[in-house]
Parts: sequence; C-alpha cells; structure tokens
Amino acid sequence: MLLAADQFAFTVRLEAGFALFQRELRQLVREDFDPWPDPGAFGGEWLTLPLFLASHPARIDRHFARNQAKCPLSTEFLSAIPSVVSAGFSWMESGCHIYPHVDAKPLNVLRAHLGLEVPDGSLMRVGADQHTWREGRVLVFDGFVEHETANTAATRRVVLLVDAVIEGGEFDSLQAWRQEHGVDLERMRDRGVVM
Repeated sequence: MLLAADQFAFTVRLEAGFALFQRELRQLVREDFDPWPDPGAFGGEWLTLPLFLASHPARIDRHFARNQAKCPLSTEFLSAIPSVVSAGFSWMESGCHIYPHVDAKPLNVLRAHLGLEVPDGSLMRVGADQHTWREGRVLVFDGFVEHETANTAATRRVVLLVDAVIEGGEFDSLQAWRQEHGVDLERMRDRGVVM
C-alpha cells in the first residue's frame, strides 16, 4: 500500500539529495546515534539521528543542534524543501523489528523513507503488502495504514526518514487514495491518532 512517489513534489527533491545524504551518513559513527526513546516500540537496536522533528517524544529535541552541526549540508538541503517538517536518519541493526503501528500525525502529513544503506533482508510491511527499500529511491506511505519494519540482513539498514506537509491537489489525491483503500479516518480520530 505504497503511494506513487512521483506524484509528490517533495519526494523528487529528496531523491536529488541522495548522494549528499549518503556522504554525510558515512562520516557519522555509531556513537553519533541514539536509541529511539520508546523501547516498547521495537525489539533489537533502533538508532536515530534526528535533524528536526515537528512532533517527537520528550527530550529528543536536545540533540537537534548537535546533529545539525554534524550534518550541515543535509540539514540545509532538507530545510530548503518548504513542505518538509521532520527529518532524520534511522538505523536498524541486524535483527531489529519495529513493531506494527500507525503514526499519530495531522491528516496532511506523509511519511517518506529514502534508502541510504539497504542490505538484502531489510523489509517493510504497509497494510498487507511487503516492500523493501532501494538505495536512492523514496518509499512514501500513509502512516494511518498499519506498518512495521524488520532487518533480517547481517548488516545495518539506514534510511532518511522524512515527514512532509502536502496541500492542494496533492492532499486531494491523498484523500481520494484513502477513500479508495478504506483508510478509516473516523476510527483514527477515535483512537486519538489524527492530530
């Protein structure tokens, strides 16, 4: 249940920055990353390096300035895309599993993953469909659809995780897709997921 990445302007820009993001990622070391602060959301080792996040768990924002200083070109590039409201590197070690969940977010925010280091055996399920990332390519999906990720490869999987606000025709297209695919927004509101 992926969305067509080429129908959103921000995804084209993300793919154009692939070489820059990958270059800055390769200058980082494991100690630059921090475990995701909600250990109940995953099993194994999930490390993140958030650059900026519109909404986030408490205490994670204290790392933004440090991370932006370590990745100045990525921060500048991402900040220049007007619709991008959150961005950071997401590292899953071998054996990591991020459990099934839906995202709590506004209706007009989409989640995208840009593959930076993608070994065979790194998988993502969105709805009933299973996918894998490709280096330099964006996977874009509606976070209101249940999803999970797993890394069964022997090496780390790293993606650039991005949230973007979509408006106008892009938002209308997303709402039509939601209706066509049975995404129950009223149920999401009842669960407190829609912000």
